[in-house]
Amino acid sequence: NHIHVQDRRYMGRFMARDYVTLRKVDVGGVERWDEISVTWIQLKSSIVRVTERNGSHRITGFVLNDGTPLESVEVKIDDGPWQKAEIDPESSQYSWKLFYLDWDDAAPGEHSMVSRVTDVNGQVQATADQLPEKITRWENYAQFPRTVMVS
Repeated sequence: NHIHVQDRRYMGRFMARDYVTLRKVDVGGVERWDEISVTWIQLKSSIVRVTERNGSHRITGFVLNDGTPLESVEVKIDDGPWQKAEIDPESSQYSWKLFYLDWDDAAPGEHSMVSRVTDVNGQVQATADQLPEKITRWENYAQFPRTVMVS
């Protein structure tokens, strides 16, 4: 029936219990943990599937972000170079964005792979080492290495 407008974060029943995170902040030279509500999502990508068809492989994954246009999604296989993946053109600004990379020279055996996303502002998805303070599941937006077996 109505819309309520307020000048501070909303901390209703579920926001206060489920959508909060802890962040270390510096207050006058003293470190303290501050509880804040989750708002904007950070850049996140993950490889979710590798499929094989007639000897060729396709790496598929998804990207989440705050709606800022994306510059690129890249995939790194083993210790090789970053390779630019294709972003599904049907993805809309605030939706999950699917990406894929065709992997034509997959050798039999175990392989590691990871994806990363970069937005038009030059922000790059962080690595796990760049997020030492990730305390809750809400900060789990680091690059996520996967291991696959090609037979």
